[in-house]
Amino acid sequence: MAEAAHAEQSATRGAERQTTAPVTADSIRHVRVTYLKVEPASDLVATLFFRRLDEIAPEVRPFLGEDIKEQSRQLLIALGLAVASLDRLDDIVPALRLLGAKYRAIGVTELHYGAVGEALIWTLKQSLGPHWSPEAEDAWTAMCTLIAEVMTDAE
Repeated sequence: MAEAAHAEQSATRGAERQTTAPVTADSIRHVRVTYLKVEPASDLVATLFFRRLDEIAPEVRPFLGEDIKEQSRQLLIALGLAVASLDRLDDIVPALRLLGAKYRAIGVTELHYGAVGEALIWTLKQSLGPHWSPEAEDAWTAMCTLIAEVMTDAE
């Protein structure tokens, strides 16, 4: 019975993956251009992100630890690495899988990744104002979705 449920869950994830917007060259350009606009204010962006995450998903707080400065630093490093690696994601997939397995072991679920993505998109939209566009939103959403999929599929 459990095997059938797992097979159904895996098939469902595979079907969802097929509907995920691809990370195209145009998407990469949108992500990088908007990232460069927020990077000078990255500390403020990180603060805004964590405040938003606390508002929409307070259940995520226990996974973050007490040191918000360290969490902000880690967020900014991860974000910079993801943006820099978009055209060669295969290079960071092993690290994402390891991180995903670590997070799964402490109880992080797909719902948590969704909240993180939602908080990030909201933060970027607020931070960029008129420099934010539907194309930028689609590009960032595709990137966040792809990274979350790799991390949640980690064993």
